[in-house]
Formats: sequence, C-alpha cells, structure tokens
Amino acid sequence: MEASLRNTPALIARIEKLTNDLIRRFETLVALAPVERTDRNFTAYSAYQMEVETAALIRSSEDILTLTRQMQEMWLFGQLNTLGASKAQQKTEEDARAVAELLARLIQGETGVKVGGKP
Repeated sequence: MEASLRNTPALIARIEKLTNDLIRRFETLVALAPVERTDRNFTAYSAYQMEVETAALIRSSEDILTLTRQMQEMWLFGQLNTLGASKAQQKTEEDARAVAELLARLIQGETGVKVGGKP
C-alpha cells in the first residue's frame, strides 16, 4: 500500500489528478473526432492519435479502478477510518441538538405544552 494514500489530502489530490486526466483524455478524443482533411496521411495520423488517446483513456480508467480497489482494502483492513467520530460528525450532532431545542421551544411557545408531554 502506498504511503501517500494514508492521508486525506494526498488521497483527494490523487482522485482529482486521475479525474482530470480522464476528462482531458476524453476531451482530446472528442476533439479528434471531426474529420478536417481526407487525405491518407492525415487520416492515418488521426487514426494513430485516436488509438494513442484511447489507450491512455483506458489506462486512466484502470488507474481509477486501482485506486478504488486500494481504498476498499484500506477500509476493510481498518486503515481508512470512516467509522470514527470526526469533527464534521460532532458538529452535525451539535447542530441537530440545537435545532431540536429550538423546535421544542417553538412548540412550547405556540401551544404552551412542554415537549415530553407535561403541560
């Protein structure tokens, strides 16, 4: 397992790099699709360029699949901490409690009944 995959910024950077590479290869293939000239040399050159870009597109896809596999292994063997309490999860829970308290106050203010069933 690559050591560079063990921290979040490196993992995100690798995902972005692979995604950008895949998009760039696809855009290049689309740009090569229109036929500008019909002579044999240009046609052969365009066909070769398309083969090269297609091979690179396939390689980029394989790299993304490899990364997916590595992330699955990290998750299965505990190197990818998805179950631990994170700051985002704690903040979400705090926000949920605050919203619940505000709703309870709102209900109590409108009906005069405390949330919990006692007036």
